[in-house]
Amino acid sequence: MFGFFKRHTVEMSPEVRGRITEGGKPVSGLQVARSLIYEGYQKGKEHLEHTFTNDNGEFSFQPFTIKSRMPGDLFGQNFPVMQYIYIKRDNNLYKLWNTSKIWEPIQPLSELLQQLNADLLNKKMHHEINTHGDEEMARQVVISICPWQGEHISTYYNNELVSSYDTINAIV
Repeated sequence: MFGFFKRHTVEMSPEVRGRITEGGKPVSGLQVARSLIYEGYQKGKEHLEHTFTNDNGEFSFQPFTIKSRMPGDLFGQNFPVMQYIYIKRDNNLYKLWNTSKIWEPIQPLSELLQQLNADLLNKKMHHEINTHGDEEMARQVVISICPWQGEHISTYYNNELVSSYDTINAIV
């Protein structure tokens, strides 16, 4: 029938790897948090994990998947997975990753989560990642201080399309 009773594998988050620098120098001992929220997991309760950067500023999180009936539910099939990876330091909040995605894996997003390399001096950007080639409707929004660029990534700062991070960091 509709798959009401089928339990689907829901990707809350693939493996995450990154590196934190400040002015190009690695920052060690920083606590990095990953917050995941999905209505089909413990009725939308936040799943929160923490890790610390090593001497080279590197950190990682293991993949996190669950089994849920929600994707087969007529009313729950479109509930998003909320992903948020951040650092709190000196009363500042640094967004390494902030997005809302479908419950299935999205390869371009998984690839970006393998390269969460950010300098704390970077400005927060709005990235639109084209996840399915040339389809205009297949854009995924990610808010981050990570300097991603590429053929399928459009980056915006203050609602203006920017061509390079050198341009962005020159803006006062």
